[in-house]
Amino acid sequence: MKKLALAATMTGILSVAAAGLAFADHHKDGDRSDRREMRTERMLERFDTNSDGVISTAEVDALKAERFAAADTNGDGGLSLDEIEAFRKAERERRMEKRKQRMFDRQDDNGDGVISIDEFETRGMPMFDRVDANGDGEITEAELSEMKGHRGHRRGGGHRRGERQVQE
Repeated sequence: MKKLALAATMTGILSVAAAGLAFADHHKDGDRSDRREMRTERMLERFDTNSDGVISTAEVDALKAERFAAADTNGDGGLSLDEIEAFRKAERERRMEKRKQRMFDRQDDNGDGVISIDEFETRGMPMFDRVDANGDGEITEAELSEMKGHRGHRRGGGHRRGERQVQE
């Protein structure tokens, strides 16, 4: 039963990831498309074990079996709650380390392993440039309001989490 639950969970995760890739492919725009491409590359690196550019069910099944074996620390062919919790904790920590490294690498423009003051200071500039609609080097209250309006529109209406939109 536990194997079935783990397999169903992994299948669900992979299905959502595949759907996300399909959605991302149809909704590319600017900087986001670069991030989606990086995610696609990471998925291929992770799942496409024979490097043929295709993720097969055999590759997914092999990865699931590998993950199950890694979680089954006592080798009894079943997962206890403690084993699942330990595995998930280790996976979270591994993902956080990879995420921190990617964030560092993104900011380390010249790849020397050190973030210089210039690299550090330019990190927020793309956002500043997007908000500074007239390009005068200053962000006005009107420009901030305009940015908030676009952000809210993209996310479904401009209302904040927990607030209800009043319909008249």
